[in-house]
Amino acid sequence: MRPCALLARGPRHEASDDLMSSNPDSDDEMLDEYDFSEGVRGKYVERLSKGSNVVVLDPDVASEFDSPQEVNRVLRVYLQKRRSGAA
Repeated sequence: MRPCALLARGPRHEASDDLMSSNPDSDDEMLDEYDFSEGVRGKYVERLSKGSNVVVLDPDVASEFDSPQEVNRVLRVYLQKRRSGAA
């Protein structure tokens, strides 16, 4: 089976307050070579919201497919049958 983001099979991680430290005395300070002075906040957020729809499949379902294209093909066949009343 080929690896695929759509078919990701890892454990889901719950949000944790430990992920980011709010301690200003921490050793995790931003290095000088990280220059975001000309960065634009939210530059790609609209594009991302229009073009992203991530669905996480359960491992037993994901194991039946070789690629995201195959998942889409099967879902299109199912939807077509459902619309015609055959499903």
